[in-house]
Amino acid sequence: MARIPAHMKDVVRERLIRAAADHFAASGFDGARIDRISTDAGFAKGTIYNYFSSKAELFGAVVEYGAKLAVDRFEHADPGGGVRERLIALAEADVSVLREEESFIRVLVREAMAVRPDTYPIIAEHLAPFVLKASEVIAAGVAAGEVRDDRPPPQLALLFVGMLSLFYVERWATEGGWPSLEEIPELVVTSFLDGASSARRG
Repeated sequence: MARIPAHMKDVVRERLIRAAADHFAASGFDGARIDRISTDAGFAKGTIYNYFSSKAELFGAVVEYGAKLAVDRFEHADPGGGVRERLIALAEADVSVLREEESFIRVLVREAMAVRPDTYPIIAEHLAPFVLKASEVIAAGVAAGEVRDDRPPPQLALLFVGMLSLFYVERWATEGGWPSLEEIPELVVTSFLDGASSARRG
């Protein structure tokens, strides 16, 4: 096989990550096979090891790639304003990844819900771009008096991310029933900020 030019390495790496996302989403971490990922991406067996030292490192790259996709989309569309508007925009960015790049979301939710000691720390590390962005938005809400201040923003950010994941699971479990993708951002943010209280918002 011809040596890959330096300027093509990022392209090859992305193709490998995208193929890996499909395999991890379909077969889970244990079921995914490195050689199949390489060949499905259009490369020789073992090509992955020119870019990633192990399946675990590749898995982390898949999680991080999906997280950065959502953050980049949010930063492009960030409406500013209050915490509600910004969290809805962040959730909409994540939902857009689910709509267009579903494998990346399925990988994350599938493995996170399994809470496996070998993959959960990888998820926690590589999901950081999205969790940190949520924490940043929530911290601004705390400073503006829009969000409770008795819990650290990073903890609240994890709650927000967990609620998004649960709504995705519900959608998959009902095979595209409730909730619709369009409903999820408002449902998550309303549930996160207002809970089930019957009190009217001011």
